Amino acid sequence: MITKDNGFDLNIRWPFPDGRRYAFTFIALFVFLIIIYGNSFHCAWQFDDKPNIVENKHIFLKTLDWPDIKKTFYAPREDNISRPLSYLSFALNYYFDELNVFGYHLVNFIIHYLSSVFLFLFIYNSLKLPAVRERYGPASYGIALMATFFWATSPVQVTAVTYIVQRMASMGGLFYIMAMYFYLKGRTANRQQEYLLFGTLCVLSAMSGFLTKENIAMLPVSIWLYDLLLIQGVTRENIKKNLKIAVPVVLIVFCIGLFYTDFSSLLTGYKNRPFTLTERLLTEPRIIIFYITILLYPISSRLTLIHDIEISSSFLTPWSTLPAIAVIIILIALAVYIARKRPLISFCILFFFLNHVIESSFLPLELIYEHRNYIPSMFFFVPIVIFMLYVINYFSYKKMIQFTMVAVFIFLLAAQGHTVFVRNGIFKHPLLLWSDNVEKTPTLSRPYNNLGAAYWNLGFYDEAYEAYSRALSLNRQTNLSNLGVNLYNLGMYHLYITGEYDKAAKYFKAALKTYPAYLLASQGLAISFMYKGKILKAKRILIDALSSWPDSANLHHTLGFALLKEEKYDDALKEVTLSLSLNPDFSNALCVIAEVHRRKGNYRLAISYWKKYLEKKPEDLEGNLALIELYSREGNKDDLSQTIGKLMRMKGSKGWREFIEQHLSDTKISVYTPDTEEIISIIADNLNDQLYNDHKKQ
Repeated sequence: MITKDNGFDLNIRWPFPDGRRYAFTFIALFVFLIIIYGNSFHCAWQFDDKPNIVENKHIFLKTLDWPDIKKTFYAPREDNISRPLSYLSFALNYYFDELNVFGYHLVNFIIHYLSSVFLFLFIYNSLKLPAVRERYGPASYGIALMATFFWATSPVQVTAVTYIVQRMASMGGLFYIMAMYFYLKGRTANRQQEYLLFGTLCVLSAMSGFLTKENIAMLPVSIWLYDLLLIQGVTRENIKKNLKIAVPVVLIVFCIGLFYTDFSSLLTGYKNRPFTLTERLLTEPRIIIFYITILLYPISSRLTLIHDIEISSSFLTPWSTLPAIAVIIILIALAVYIARKRPLISFCILFFFLNHVIESSFLPLELIYEHRNYIPSMFFFVPIVIFMLYVINYFSYKKMIQFTMVAVFIFLLAAQGHTVFVRNGIFKHPLLLWSDNVEKTPTLSRPYNNLGAAYWNLGFYDEAYEAYSRALSLNRQTNLSNLGVNLYNLGMYHLYITGEYDKAAKYFKAALKTYPAYLLASQGLAISFMYKGKILKAKRILIDALSSWPDSANLHHTLGFALLKEEKYDDALKEVTLSLSLNPDFSNALCVIAEVHRRKGNYRLAISYWKKYLEKKPEDLEGNLALIELYSREGNKDDLSQTIGKLMRMKGSKGWREFIEQHLSDTKISVYTPDTEEIISIIADNLNDQLYNDHKKQ
């Protein structure tokens, strides 16, 4: 029979003896996780991956020298250290394989696997503590194994594993559970050396967690709660003893927090949100209940990157607000009530709510993200597994019911794994991700705007415009910055696709009114004026923008371009050279430098810079046409012939005049504007010379 006394043994002879349970667990976890996450290793960059990794020059680590490593600590802002270990991990990925997504996904997978291993170790060793050993000891392995598998394979964890930038959440979770495990080992150590070793490892893990993500701040409270409930035991004496220590510490931390926290800036953060502080506090209980439901019932149709949540404006609007608050209060009260008799269950309940406090309370963050459950859900499945094993034990005299329960466990595990596999699939491309999100949240603006961006990057401009317009008409943004981005995207469509510069400028102005700190909108507005020939107005916008963003390579380049059009060549050269110093990979600056030298008669320098530009954009027609003119002026016939031959392959069956004039009509405003007649004459002379030389050789 399968009972608690025999450790819920299925009477199946495993090839591993009891002494090798750890090995079996670690291997089984790895195999199962690699099966369900194996299709995630080539998933594309998504959403916040781009500003934090792909476009974040601070993590482009070229050497392992200390100055270069230190630079990564200041990502993404040069004036602020932010989550340094997270960004250092991205930088190390870049150092070994630049922006190849495989390496980033591999590291994310390893982090999740190690988190699962340490979670198992922590649960398994916790179940051997004197406070719970008598009740759960014989079943400790089964409880730890099943609870870990449920957590590790939960589809809710996909956004913390497959979504690359959310390594911040998973790596923070790894250090969190490592610190708790090392605390447990040190706290129960019999020898002084072990106590010091595990104590040191606990402190190092905790410090690493704090340097990874801010929500690790709840770790000391979690450890204190764990110690009180599962090691000391909940007695009146222990509570009094702990309060004598805890209350002064809490008061000191609170006072320090009051001294260093700028509450006015905290409230300012809500100006960019479509909800107030009160509305957020009323809405979050409903979100917490939603988190519980998707952990229990994680089908694909309920999971997405950006959720559509109705904001609670009062206790009764919507009606579910007050019941959600009531359920949370009841669950916390229940956990407190059973703390003495069922300390493990009590800890699991309190741990879940405690670790949602930072991201689900008063901070002006987005309302909901699934990855926020990575740490809080670590012990979520322990009470569920205990209940399942209780049912198996209760029906120990009916083997059919027992095997049915085992089959249910296997089915649930397989269903979760399948959902994880399917969810990974939509991260293969932004178009898949946002199409899925739009389908699940059809009345939310932000997914439509992001879907439009995915279409735009693929060259489907009309589809992009339709998605952008839909986002604007819905007018349900998660913050005002998103509205600014939406308006900017519509401006870009009219700037580059329809050529309606007045309409483009109107959208850029609206974007800046909504989102004044949006650099790209300022640049777009300046370019729209340049296209209209209003260079002076464009310059004013750019100079004003540079007062706010003096280190923007884009703005310096655009200003240099405007100065080039004004024929202020020295000033133009100064700006684009500065642009290149700020971003050495900014190739567009090279063509402006080349054109400045061409106009000043420095043909050899102009050739040099056009060639550098064409190394990065070899098919650029403007650069190749410029070289044809320059090679002709310098009498460089060999390079001239090679460039003409290259253009002949590019133009195909088109005539030279049609080929060049189509380029001129497609280019809104060019750095180098070729003289069509001169270029055709140079090409004709060169081709005639080649025919003459070939005839002479014959």
